[in-house]
Amino acid sequence: MRSLSGRIIVGLAILTVGLLLLLGNLGIVEDPAQYWIYWPVIPILLGGLWLGQSLQPGPGGPAWGGVITGGFVLFLGVVYLGRNLDLFTFRTVYIWRMFWPLVLIVVGLTLLRGRAAGPGGRTAFMGGVEIGGTEPFQIQGGSYFAMMGSIEMDLRAAEIPEGETLLDLTAVMGSVEVKVPREVTLLYDGSAVLGGISFLGQEDGGVIASRRTERRAGDEARTLRIQARSFMGSVEVEEI
Repeated sequence: MRSLSGRIIVGLAILTVGLLLLLGNLGIVEDPAQYWIYWPVIPILLGGLWLGQSLQPGPGGPAWGGVITGGFVLFLGVVYLGRNLDLFTFRTVYIWRMFWPLVLIVVGLTLLRGRAAGPGGRTAFMGGVEIGGTEPFQIQGGSYFAMMGSIEMDLRAAEIPEGETLLDLTAVMGSVEVKVPREVTLLYDGSAVLGGISFLGQEDGGVIASRRTERRAGDEARTLRIQARSFMGSVEVEEI
């Protein structure tokens, strides 16, 4: 699996389609459309790739969001391929009838699992909020919630208290961007449903995605614990 990537799989699929169309136009292949029944091989390969990558051990253990996404895509590919080849019958309508209710359940559970973050916090609803900048200020742990809006936090001049400060970041059809200084220790737990999350250049996204990791720095006395969640939105944590 490590020798493959999603880009290579999709690239090979597009190349194969192009070759079949060319051979069909030249009269070498009689009916290129007959090979369309094998299209589920693409989600099977992609799902297997994501599943294998997500099960790789990391600082926070397996990425269970990626495991769920990869398993679901792999399952869909197997179902559609088996149906196309008349290996079995399966009414795929039942999958999609369960899919969206399950997505909403996961979103609700994801939002509810956040814990009290502190006295600080801001909300952006169909608007934008900017926090921080070049002037010194006291950062407080709290819940930062963007719904169809955006929150931008620049912590380069923030006075971070000793101990652990929890930033609870949630984006629902919106975005939250946080810039953190290099010398601060970071503990990160992020999850996304039909959205994306990014931590120091490590990006995750898809139907369901998650990542739990940390970045230790020289100042162990001051720690930022970042709890990030996105639904049809994005949360990005970058270093400055």
